Amino acid sequence: MIEQQGNLFLLSTAHASLLLRADARAPGLLYLGKKLAGGWENASLLAPEYDGSGNEKPCSLFSAWGGTDFREPSLLLRAEDGSASADFSLRSAEIAPRTPLEGLPSSYGEETCLRLTYEEKRLGVLLALEFTAYEDSDAFTSSCSLKNEGKSTVAIERFASLQLEFWGKDYSFTTFDGDWGCERQKHTRPINGGKCENASFTGASSPFRAPFTLLARAGEAVGVNLVYSGNHRTVAESDDMGRTRLITGINPFSFSWKLKGGETFFAPEAVFACGHSEREVGLYMRAFVQEHIIRGVWKKKPRPVLVNNWEGTYFSFTRERILNIAKAAKEAGAELFVLDDGWFGSRDDDTTSLGDWTDHEQKTGGIASLAEEVRSLGLDFGIWMEPEMVSERSELYKAHPEWAMKIPGRDPVRMRHQLVLDLTLPAVQDYLVESVSSVLTLTKAAYLKWDNNRHMTDVFGAAPAGEYYHRYILGLYSVMARLSAAFPDVLFEGCASGGARFDLGILCYMPQIWTSDNTDARERIAIQSGTAACYPQSTMGSHVSASPNHQTGNASALSARFAVAAGGVLGYECDLSALPDEELTAIGDQIAFYKKYREVMQFGAYYPLGDVQGEWAGYCTVSPDKSLAVAVVAVLKKRTGMMNFRASFKGLEEDALYRVSVREGAGTREVGKATGGMLVNGSVRLDGIFEEQDARSANSVFTRMFVFEKM
Repeated sequence: MIEQQGNLFLLSTAHASLLLRADARAPGLLYLGKKLAGGWENASLLAPEYDGSGNEKPCSLFSAWGGTDFREPSLLLRAEDGSASADFSLRSAEIAPRTPLEGLPSSYGEETCLRLTYEEKRLGVLLALEFTAYEDSDAFTSSCSLKNEGKSTVAIERFASLQLEFWGKDYSFTTFDGDWGCERQKHTRPINGGKCENASFTGASSPFRAPFTLLARAGEAVGVNLVYSGNHRTVAESDDMGRTRLITGINPFSFSWKLKGGETFFAPEAVFACGHSEREVGLYMRAFVQEHIIRGVWKKKPRPVLVNNWEGTYFSFTRERILNIAKAAKEAGAELFVLDDGWFGSRDDDTTSLGDWTDHEQKTGGIASLAEEVRSLGLDFGIWMEPEMVSERSELYKAHPEWAMKIPGRDPVRMRHQLVLDLTLPAVQDYLVESVSSVLTLTKAAYLKWDNNRHMTDVFGAAPAGEYYHRYILGLYSVMARLSAAFPDVLFEGCASGGARFDLGILCYMPQIWTSDNTDARERIAIQSGTAACYPQSTMGSHVSASPNHQTGNASALSARFAVAAGGVLGYECDLSALPDEELTAIGDQIAFYKKYREVMQFGAYYPLGDVQGEWAGYCTVSPDKSLAVAVVAVLKKRTGMMNFRASFKGLEEDALYRVSVREGAGTREVGKATGGMLVNGSVRLDGIFEEQDARSANSVFTRMFVFEKM
C-alpha cells in the first residue's frame, strides 16, 4: 500500500513501513522499520540535520558524484567532454504502474509503485526511481533507470540499484562468502566508522561473495539482495555526521555503458526487508522469493525426489548400468532419474565435446530410447547439460572458434579444459536455444540440470569492453526466458560448479538451484544455513551421497546424511544398484518419510536452529497454521564425556500442545507431549543421538529428526 501527503510517501506492508520525502535534489529516507500507525503529523521530527555550513544533510536514496558529498556515490555519469559532475532536480513524484525492466528478470505480483523522476538538465538525462511494497512478504523493491533525452552520448560508469541511509554508525555488516565446496559461509564485521565491501568479479554472482547482505545492530536488521546473476557490489560506509550508507548494484569494475540519445538503461531490481533480527529478515526474504520470484507451474508444486548418477558413475557408465541404477531408484521410491555428464558427443572425460549436444550412442544405446525405458519403469527422466561452455576438442569449436570468449593473439585461460561461449552474440544465443530445445524434445525430459563449471576470464568479444559482462548476462537471460516459455512444465535446476550462481535472477527462470558440489553432511549444514538466510528450502537442491564423502573423505551415518539433505529438495547421488539391501531399504524408508512431510519441508516457514560455528545446529520447518513442524538437530562436535546434548526449537505456537515424535524408519515414534512454549524456550533432551551405527569418522555429524503435531 502507498499513501501520499504532500511530498511525503508512505509505503507499508503487513509489518513494516518505508517513509520517503520527495526532496528537490534527491529523495530522502525518513523512516524504515516497524509499521507506522495513524497520521504523519510528526514526520517533521524525522527531518535531517544541517552541517556547519547550513546545508541539509539528508539520508538520501541516491547520490550522484559531483557535489559536496564525497562518500561512495550510487551514480557516476561522464559527459562527452570528459566531465563527471551531475546535478539532478525533481521533475515528478507519483503513484503509478510499475515499469517493466527491459531484458532483466524482476519480481511480480504487485503492479503499483512510487515513481520519483529526477532530471539532469545539462546532460539531458532522466533518472527514474521506483519503489514497490509487497504486503504479504514484508519486502520492498527498488528499480532504477536512466534515459538519455539529449543528443550527446553519456557514459554510465556507476549506477546502483539501491541506496539506503540510516542514522547511526554502530552497524555490523554481514556477508555470505566462500569458494567452491564451501559456499555462503556467514561472516559478520563491525563497520566502526569505516567502509565494508562485498563484490564479485567472476562474471557471475559467484561462490566467493554472494549478493545477499545484512546491515544490523541491536534490535534491528535490514537485508538487501539483487535480482541479478552477474558481477555485483554492495558497500556499507559510515561518516562523521553519524550516518551509515548502504549501496548495492552492478559492480562498477570494468563497467562503462554508452547511453546514446533516446536510449534507456535499466539497473537490476534490488530487494530489501527490515525486521527486529536477522531471523525475522530471513523469514520475509524467503517468503518474498517464494511468492514473487518463483513463478510458473513449479511455484508451489512439490519437487520430485530424484536420483542422479554422477557420483555413482562419473563418466564411466553403460546403458545397462544406468538402467540398473534407475531400477533401484524406483524400488526405493524415487520419482525422477537424472542422467548427468557424459551422454553426448564423444564425452568420456572432461577434455572434450562440450557444445556438441548429440547422442553418445556407444554409451547410451540411444538417448531417446534410454529415456523411454526409464519412463517405462515409472520414473520421469532428467538430463544434464552445460550450454554456456565449449571444449576446444569439439565439432562446435572447429566450426565456430570465434564464438569462444578469448583475447586474440593470447593463449586463453582454461578451467576444466573448457572455454566460455560469447553470449553477447545473438547467433550463440540462438544456438543455445536450438540445442537445448533439441535435447529436451528428443528425450522428452521432465527436468534439466543447467551447469556452468567455470568463471569468466579473457573477457573479450563483440560487445564493447565496458558493457561486456552485463551484455553477457542479458544474453543469458534472453536464452533462459525463451526456453522457460517454450518448456513451461520442465523443472529447470540451475548449477554453476555447485552454488557459484545462486541468486534471484536465476530463480526467476529456474525454480531450484544446486546448492553446492560438497555433499558432506557436516559441511552442508553451514552451506545450507547460509543459503537459507535468504532463499527458501524449495530452491535448494540437496543430495544424499556416498560415505566416506567424495569431496571431504568424512564418513557419516546414512540417517545423518538424509536428515541434513531433507533441509532442501531431496535427492540421492550414488550408485543405488551397488548398495546392500539393508541400505536400499533404509533409503526407501527415508523417501517415504520425506514424501509424507514434503509439503511442510519444502514450503513451510524455515527457522535455523543453533549455531553452525558451535556444538549443534539444524533447522525447523513449520506449516502456515503451525499445526505441523519437522525439525533436525545435528551435533557437530562430540566431546569425550559428553553423553547428551540439548536443543530448543523455533516457529511453534507457544500456547498450543504438540505431540513430539522422532523419526524411526518410514514413520515416527512418539516420545512425549509438550507445549510450543516449552519446546521453543526450554531445553529438550536429545536421547540416543549418538546411537547411529553406520561407519563414521572423527568428523561425523550426529542427528535427530523430530516431528511436532498440534493436538
